[in-house]
Amino acid sequence: MDNKKYTYADSGVDVGRNDEFTDFIKSEVFLPEWVIKEPTGYATILNITNPPIVLTADGIGSKLLLEIELGRLCEAAIDLIAMNYNDIVCVGGQPLAFVDYLGVHHIDQVHYKFIEFLQQELAKLGMALVAGETAEIPSIYSEREWDVAGFCVGILKRKLPVDTIEPGDIIIGLPASGFHSNGWSLIRKILKDENISPDELPFDLLAGTRIYSEVIQMFDRIKGLAHVTGGGLLRALKRVLRGKGAKVEIRKLPDYMQWVLRYVTVEEAMKTFNMGYGMLLITKKEHSLDLLSNLDGEVLGEVWEGGMEIKCNY
Repeated sequence: MDNKKYTYADSGVDVGRNDEFTDFIKSEVFLPEWVIKEPTGYATILNITNPPIVLTADGIGSKLLLEIELGRLCEAAIDLIAMNYNDIVCVGGQPLAFVDYLGVHHIDQVHYKFIEFLQQELAKLGMALVAGETAEIPSIYSEREWDVAGFCVGILKRKLPVDTIEPGDIIIGLPASGFHSNGWSLIRKILKDENISPDELPFDLLAGTRIYSEVIQMFDRIKGLAHVTGGGLLRALKRVLRGKGAKVEIRKLPDYMQWVLRYVTVEEAMKTFNMGYGMLLITKKEHSLDLLSNLDGEVLGEVWEGGMEIKCNY
């Protein structure tokens, strides 16, 4: 008998509803002339200094619940940094400074440890934790609950020429370290409903999100970048290609994706998970070999004039 097939909506998350709210915010906000337009929306570029400033904000999401439960605070710190760092990279920026916000029931030793890990991991990247805020709110959080958000500031190294992406350009995927920090409401539902313990799995379910710092050195060969986050691989492709089509073939799936595909369809996985790739690069064909020799990536396909055609060998 086939396993039950879950959807992201089953876990209470509606990506479409999120997109609608984002569109509403965009319609309400007036951007001054010193904001440089950036089509992918991963981060905002402020033309108020030379070089311009790049900034973004993000959190870990419900993966944090498992990291708290299982004592994986270092991975939580890495996830918080990565979700912000990779977004800034996607607009051609180099992250430098980090600010955190902790919302807690009461300050405890676990929060001291988390900040220690956060500072250590930032230092490895040449970054600094320059400010933050911690709020004790027992009326909102239960005794063992807490949440954290990150705010990252960097400088613009090169505004990526996303508008020049055209048919024939090559799509390169950089491998992910695991599920990263998206789709966890669905993953947690599968674990609960199927009575699965993370310790039973043959891979590290809570591996920290990969930080793609090496991409910064290759900006001059890249037309566009997509951090594969909410909405999965499909949404990331649409976000960077902006109406253009792509022919993509995923030839091999990592162990964590093979596991989750026991419980979700390939179509649902495409719009929820990273399918094994945490960042996508779009480049001219003549630059592809150079990028592949300097980055741990593989060619997934190319931009074309048709629609989105994604083949998964599963």
